[in-house]
Amino acid sequence: MHDEFKGKCAFVMGGTTGIGRAAAELLAARGGRVALFGAPVSADNRDAGLDSLPEGVVVFTGDGSQAAEVAAAMERTVAAFGGLDILVNSAAVHPYGTALETPESVWDRVMGVNVKSAFLTCHYGLPHLIARGGGAIVNVASNQGSANTAGLSAYATSKGAILAFTRTLAIDFGDRNIRANSVSPGPIDTPLLRVAAEKFGEGRERAAVYRDWSAKVPIRRIGTPAEIAEVIAFLASDRASFVTGADYAADGGLLAKLGF
Repeated sequence: MHDEFKGKCAFVMGGTTGIGRAAAELLAARGGRVALFGAPVSADNRDAGLDSLPEGVVVFTGDGSQAAEVAAAMERTVAAFGGLDILVNSAAVHPYGTALETPESVWDRVMGVNVKSAFLTCHYGLPHLIARGGGAIVNVASNQGSANTAGLSAYATSKGAILAFTRTLAIDFGDRNIRANSVSPGPIDTPLLRVAAEKFGEGRERAAVYRDWSAKVPIRRIGTPAEIAEVIAFLASDRASFVTGADYAADGGLLAKLGF
């Protein structure tokens, strides 16, 4: 599998941190050429700088909810690579609040980053996949798209939208040899989860908060971005050649367990 993406070109939306970053690194490590697009890395998102990315990865920073920025990055990617075979959508913001507490501006921002960025990636990327005779799309959803905790109105809604969007892609472009699937992570050690640990940890160290949360997961631990990247790589690869319109839960068994 070390060269299964040799000759393949991928565009990863939300690729500067977290799961998207891990997916970009794995695709490149297995022979692919990868363009990643995302917000500039800063102290706020707590991930390593982009200078450590493997060879074969190019970086575009910007706002994934802005059509002009995504279109420009897509065209620069195709100019550099000669085409596209894989689209990965992993951009996300994760504010807290009920429908009563969430300001309209926050709701719009969540839908822009979490949903519109995926639409724009596909809108501008699909013609290039079609020109190559097919390809694969992998969208990062969440177990919050299927079951919910309190106070995540905008985020959970956005992830439910990603599940529906994935199914429409599979239906609309299957006859073009394009597969579309999603992966729904549970608690993963990303910048988003670290912010949650700080918010709800009541001053405790992150490791202690993670231990408490791990006790609620059947597999008894928090997942890693690298583990989700493996699922993304499978869905993007020819090993998943007859898989489309599916959602793969990668949540340590969290949704399999009744809370009552």
